[in-house]
Amino acid sequence: MNKEGKYVSINNITIKEPEISKSKIKISYVVDGEISELLIKYSRPLDIEVEDARLISIAPLVNYSLFTREIEAEFPVDKEDYNFFQEMMRINSTEVYVNKLIKRPEFFKKELLPDKPDKEEAEYIPNMKFKFSDVKKPIKGGGSVAILSSGGKESLLTYGMMKEIGSEVFPIYVNESGGHWRTAKTAYDYMMKNDPNTIRAWTTVDRFYREMNLRVSALNERALKMWSDTYPIQLFIFPVYIFTILPYIRALRISYVMKGDEFDDPRNMKPENGIRHFYGIYDQTMEFDKKITEYFKIKEFNTIFFSAVRGISGYVEERILFSRYPEIAALQRSCHSCHYEGGNIVPCGKCSKCNGVLLFLLANSIDPALIKYKKEDIDDFKNNYKDRLYRLDDDEREHSMFKLSNGKVGKPHEHIEKIHDCIECCDSNYIPEDFKDKLMNIMKHYTNGITKLKNGEWN
Repeated sequence: MNKEGKYVSINNITIKEPEISKSKIKISYVVDGEISELLIKYSRPLDIEVEDARLISIAPLVNYSLFTREIEAEFPVDKEDYNFFQEMMRINSTEVYVNKLIKRPEFFKKELLPDKPDKEEAEYIPNMKFKFSDVKKPIKGGGSVAILSSGGKESLLTYGMMKEIGSEVFPIYVNESGGHWRTAKTAYDYMMKNDPNTIRAWTTVDRFYREMNLRVSALNERALKMWSDTYPIQLFIFPVYIFTILPYIRALRISYVMKGDEFDDPRNMKPENGIRHFYGIYDQTMEFDKKITEYFKIKEFNTIFFSAVRGISGYVEERILFSRYPEIAALQRSCHSCHYEGGNIVPCGKCSKCNGVLLFLLANSIDPALIKYKKEDIDDFKNNYKDRLYRLDDDEREHSMFKLSNGKVGKPHEHIEKIHDCIECCDSNYIPEDFKDKLMNIMKHYTNGITKLKNGEWN
């Protein structure tokens, strides 16, 4: 039984056949009789396959799986597409149910919250009315690597390492039309000048999300109008980027797509009242990489998705980035509210992302001014870091505080300075053989060995 929750408020979404012109896609959705549009423009000339545009059009709707009664399309898809997106919607519904409705209820009207956790209600899937065809458009990879790039430490470090080991790398930036682009722009502008493989896709998906959120009756005024350092419901973000760059994957014969997914301790991912979930980061897990790689293989795209930095902590990432690739490190802008000051894009110095970056940098004796943190923000952080809000694993936060305070605050966790190798979340054998040894050798220079999870402890 597909148990519908009381927060379902969108009755029908109909996806129109995408309109394709040279290097541009226009997608129209009829949402309970009203039109919403999504535009995507590519910075290079492309012959876009209609089948790819159709997949792109479906992906953003996964974010609204828990709130929608029915989704239909005016075009056919493969049975494999249907199965993949149905599973993504089940997982996304569960992630939103647990990590938003239950764990972050401040975004929702109290009277519409679930009375108690209900697994059947959490796994709700909209009725998906799709027609089927068996047409496949295979992609033949040429060995090149695409890096989903954002201007954050993970994608910059990935870029530095992959360039060092001699790979043909394409840093691909997905430019949302709103303020999020400021986070990536410093790195993008630099790479446009220094790396001819740099490319971009511009999309209005953030505007589309805002329109769709207005149709989710469970969201309250705070979610719709007030600033927050997290999305009120959208948890299926990176897969939307992946499908957005599908025309580039095809045109450039990309064999590998790398995401900057760092270490997340699996010991913290405990079920909620018997409901298995991924703490809102399913699309950043190795399990997701395996799932989408398998799907792409069935589709005959033959593209492998993986992260090179999943085995190391953010604390170690900053150490490698600033020690080995200082020119690239200077491009980092990890902040929820980057803004312009004197012609430069600077971080706010106060949001939860900035708190994590400042903690890692100072714990490594790295000057945050190198990436445009202001002296007053650095000094304020040093005085108040014990009371700041962090979105970090407990061990990583405690270890970094221990290092920053010279042992006066927090406590040491040796595994934070090691390479984690765990079949469940960060299996080093999942890194393709063409890259594994070279990447591991770089990381070994800045870590204290390899640690494996045994009986609930890192050894």
